[in-house]
Amino acid sequence: MKSFTIQKILIPIDFSQTSLLAIEHAAFTAQLYKAEIVLLHVVEKYWEKFSVITPELVVEIPNDFMESIEKRLEEIASDIRTKNGVKSTCITASGNIFSEIMNVSNEQKIDLIVMGTHGTSGFAEFFVGSNTYKVVTKSVCPVLSVQSNATQLGYKNILLPIDDSAHSRQKVNHAIVLAKHFASKLHILGLGDKEYDKAEIAKFDLKLNQIQEYIKKCGVICDKTIVNGTNQAKMTLEFANNSNSDLIVIMTDQEENITGRLMGTYAQQIINHSKTPVLSVHPVIGVTNPWAMTIN
Repeated sequence: MKSFTIQKILIPIDFSQTSLLAIEHAAFTAQLYKAEIVLLHVVEKYWEKFSVITPELVVEIPNDFMESIEKRLEEIASDIRTKNGVKSTCITASGNIFSEIMNVSNEQKIDLIVMGTHGTSGFAEFFVGSNTYKVVTKSVCPVLSVQSNATQLGYKNILLPIDDSAHSRQKVNHAIVLAKHFASKLHILGLGDKEYDKAEIAKFDLKLNQIQEYIKKCGVICDKTIVNGTNQAKMTLEFANNSNSDLIVIMTDQEENITGRLMGTYAQQIINHSKTPVLSVHPVIGVTNPWAMTIN
């Protein structure tokens, strides 16, 4: 596996408070990594929903509207260049928001996507899939999701939840790379099951000790805590709040051990309810060595 590095950051924005806050997080990170920023605004074609009923109806996006969008994007890009000293470019597109984000991410060879998310609660989080969550689950590159109250820039305490799933340890090197750049402390959180017997607890603790030792050998300060329960997302969020973590690093498939599935998947619960920025890492299928990635 290649090393995790950040050379190009994509920021899909809709000019909401959370998307503008995402720009601040991305710009700060880009400055640290000397990375390039790509700003993307997608004008959704709402009229496509009515094409079956009125196929003869064609609605064009007014030129002055697109021009105003492009002007606003360029103002933001110029501000980023002035304040952070990093290269910033703009892209405007029309169509399906999720599809366009994926297209631009692939075409531009993006290393990190940073998105604002409003979060959801109640039945909405089961039936309404936000564009952020869709991107998180489908993006090959990591996705950083930011909610409106995550105003602190930089990550001094990074939470690294680890469970017994096959890919859980793949995110360890992502966390190490970030910790080195941000001079952070890593907090390993072992997500145990309350049904574990003594032998299973000992085996899980051994795995966590191996991870802790590996992180220390990479020159990063870390500590370890084990919690047991039935809802891993709830345990993660509670620990994040109690430990003053300012970034949570998760895998998008970590929900496979969740017993409380009616609450939604692990990643979905974390992204919807975390007040802390969340970095979601997509698993690489077929990797048997969870630490095969090179550390820079």
